[in-house]
Amino acid sequence: MNHTFWLEPNRIAGRSGPNKDPWDLTEIAEAGFKGILSVNNGEAVHETLIRHLGIDYAHIPLADNAPPREGDAAICLAALPRILSFIDQTLHRGPVLIHCRSGKDRTGLAMAAYLVQNKGLTVEAAMQRVLDVRPIAFSAEGWLAFCEAVLEEMTARR
Repeated sequence: MNHTFWLEPNRIAGRSGPNKDPWDLTEIAEAGFKGILSVNNGEAVHETLIRHLGIDYAHIPLADNAPPREGDAAICLAALPRILSFIDQTLHRGPVLIHCRSGKDRTGLAMAAYLVQNKGLTVEAAMQRVLDVRPIAFSAEGWLAFCEAVLEEMTARR
């Protein structure tokens, strides 16, 4: 499938959103995805069709400012537990597709949080794993340091 990259084969994938790169929901369903997670504003997402195809859907936006602004970390820290819960609840059914507009910064943050929380990786190792599969992750102005700080705070709160 175009624009799709796998963090964990047949478990967690990312991609750009349909508002940047149109997607074919039937193709996504036929690929076995059982969950779609929008970490942006959900623009151009057809929630009714997603659910009709038997795919779970969640819209849990992360901050989108570049560079990040005051208050953005709080937005992300409030959203990440809900994001991780959706991923955990959906993975038992099949793969989860995470997207934002470009599938790089917010998607990368959600993926790195999953790796820290569920796989026990350090923040640095989790971010590197995301970069290994999506080299443009964390590339918006200020997002590399921002994501590291958010993930460190998430870890400290556990």
